Amino acid sequence: MWSVSADDPFVQVTARGVEGLSGYRLRQLPAPTRGVRLTSTTADAEDRARAMLAPVRATAVVTDLSAARLWSLPLPWWLDDGREPLSIAVTPGSSHTDRRGMRGRRLRLPTEHVTELHRIRVTTPARTWLDCAAFLPPIEVLALGDAVLHAGLASLDELRALTHWGFRRRGVARCRQVLELLDPGAESPGESRIRFALMAAGIRRPRCNVDVFDAFGAWLARGDLVWEDERLIVEYDGQVHLPEDQRRRDAQRRNRLLDAGWYVITVTAADLRTPWVIAGQVSRALAARGRPR
Repeated sequence: MWSVSADDPFVQVTARGVEGLSGYRLRQLPAPTRGVRLTSTTADAEDRARAMLAPVRATAVVTDLSAARLWSLPLPWWLDDGREPLSIAVTPGSSHTDRRGMRGRRLRLPTEHVTELHRIRVTTPARTWLDCAAFLPPIEVLALGDAVLHAGLASLDELRALTHWGFRRRGVARCRQVLELLDPGAESPGESRIRFALMAAGIRRPRCNVDVFDAFGAWLARGDLVWEDERLIVEYDGQVHLPEDQRRRDAQRRNRLLDAGWYVITVTAADLRTPWVIAGQVSRALAARGRPR
């Protein structure tokens, strides 16, 4: 049996192969990049990153979309398979980054923009958010920023400072566009995307994840997006299949809200394909229950 560290589920292949491992068996192992084999077919993003960094580990820093995966930040469904090349940056003059499975560039990162996560050098969450904006539309930049704030990985002031620092960088205009719309109270990417779609349509900003009480002070529910003056709640339902008891509890909860004078609009991921329809429903509900928009 070949030797491998328990903390590194990969082996580096030399000209002589790997001691104790036949050439045939070696060829059966996944090869994320030249000279490296994974010892497991179920390796996660962290394992793959460590394996691919092995040949350039001394200077490499994981950046943008790859860094977002390591920080467990939400990316859109069209990037959700995790098959994009590992994005890394190395200091000018260091080892070559043109390797299969990698998207490398030479970049001098400020020291304060780099940290270590699970023994991997990676850009900080704030810098990761800024870099990802070059690849994502504004709605996803907002969802990513909300997640950073909600997880306590960075503060709004840190994101604001990075946006100011990177004033000429690609994607920074999208950061500026969503910066003051970010909300640490958002608890899911779906909620963030709906909130962006509504505000982009001119609907005033809701409060995120607010506890709702009846006239006697008894707790009724926790609303995803809430307009308190109009007693309107927009809820994101990201679960397609729910057990019957959960459906029953949700129905009872909505009935309690309706009985207390609240109006509830439920939105699903599929509804985001037609955001103007959602915006129209919410706008009409706000107008009917108080001041429009």
